[in-house]
Amino acid sequence: MQKDILFLVTGMTPQIITETLYALAADPENNDKWVPTEIHVLTTAKGKIQIRSRLFNDGIFEKFLKDFHLSNIRFDDSTVHVIRYQGKELEDLKTLDDNELAANETCRLIKLFTEDDDSKLHVSIAGGRKTMGFYAGYALSLYGRAQDSMSHVLVSEEFEFADGFYYPTPYEHYVGKNMSQERLNAQHAKVFLADIPFVRLRNALPDTHPLKMDTYQFSDVVEQINQSNQNLSLEIDVTHQYIRVNGGEQIDIPAREMAMLMWFADNKIKGQAGIKAPTGKAKGDNSDAEIQIIEELTAEYLTHYDELKGGETSIVVNKEFFESTKSKLKKHLEKKLGVELAARIVPKQNGRSMPFYLPIEREDITIKDNFKDRVISF
Repeated sequence: MQKDILFLVTGMTPQIITETLYALAADPENNDKWVPTEIHVLTTAKGKIQIRSRLFNDGIFEKFLKDFHLSNIRFDDSTVHVIRYQGKELEDLKTLDDNELAANETCRLIKLFTEDDDSKLHVSIAGGRKTMGFYAGYALSLYGRAQDSMSHVLVSEEFEFADGFYYPTPYEHYVGKNMSQERLNAQHAKVFLADIPFVRLRNALPDTHPLKMDTYQFSDVVEQINQSNQNLSLEIDVTHQYIRVNGGEQIDIPAREMAMLMWFADNKIKGQAGIKAPTGKAKGDNSDAEIQIIEELTAEYLTHYDELKGGETSIVVNKEFFESTKSKLKKHLEKKLGVELAARIVPKQNGRSMPFYLPIEREDITIKDNFKDRVISF
C-alpha cells in the first residue's frame, strides 16, 4: 500500500497541522487535493502536550475529519515524534546543542520517510522555531525525490492569532479575536498554501561519490554532499612551510598553526581515529592520568613543531593552547580560502566527547619534507 506522508515541525501552535491539512485535502479552492495516509509531527515535550490536549483530547482532529468526510488518516501518539537527549524529551530548543539534536532528528525522519520508493512525502515548514523549519527544508533537499514536495501555510490576517481557530469550518463557527471582545466566523477564514520549490540533491550526486545513507548526523550528511560536489587535495610542504589546496596558490602558515595541521594530517594518514583534546581539568591538584595526557599530547605536537622551528621548550599542549592554536589555524585558513573550503580542512569533531580529526580523506593528503627526504601521499 502506498504511503502518502505529511510531515510537519511544530512548537506551541498545533493549529498549523489542521490548517495545512485543510489546505492540502479540504480547501474547495484547491483543484488538486491531496489526502495523506499518515501525519507525522516533530516537536518538543511542550509541543506534544499541546497536540494531545487540543487536537486529540478536545477532539478537534476527529471533528476535522468528520467535517470534511475524511477517513483512514493515521495521526496519533505513535506519529508524534519528540526531540530527545539521552532518552529524555526536550522541553524546548534553548541551546546550540538542542538545535543540533533537532537537526539530526529531522534528518533521520525525512531519510526514513523517503526510503520507500512507493511513498510520497509532503513537508510543511510553517510551524516550530525558524531553525526547525530550515532544517526540515534542508533535509528534504538532501533526501527528497521527484515525487516529494514542500509548502508553507498562511491564514488570513484576522485569524492568525484568533482564539480557538484551527481551520475554516464548512458551517458557521465563531472564535475569539485576539485581545478583543469581537467574534470571528471561522467559515470566512482563508488559508493560503505556498508551494516551495527546492533543489533535489539526492540524485544529482555522481555515482562515484554516493550519499552515505547510514548516518543521521545532519552536519555529516551536509559535509558528504559538499565533498561530493568537489574533489579536494591538500599538499603540506614542511620544508618551505606552506600548503596548497586543490593545487592552488601557496598559503603560508605560522609555525604553531602549521605544526598543528601537520599533526592532524599525520594522524589521518596513519589511519588513526583523531586526537582527543585536553579536557582543561588538569588544574590545581592534577591527577596523574591528566598530567600524562597533556605530556603525551605535548610530545606528539612538538615532534612536528621541531621540524619547523626547533628549540621551543615553553609549549605545553593544554586546553588553552590546543583551542587557541586550532582557532588561529581556522581563522587563517578562512581568510585565505573562504569559510566553506576551510571547513573541509580544519580539525573538527562529531560531538563534544569525540576526538578531533581532519575531515579530508587520507588519500587526498600529501606531505613533502626535503630535509627528511620524504614524500607521503596516497
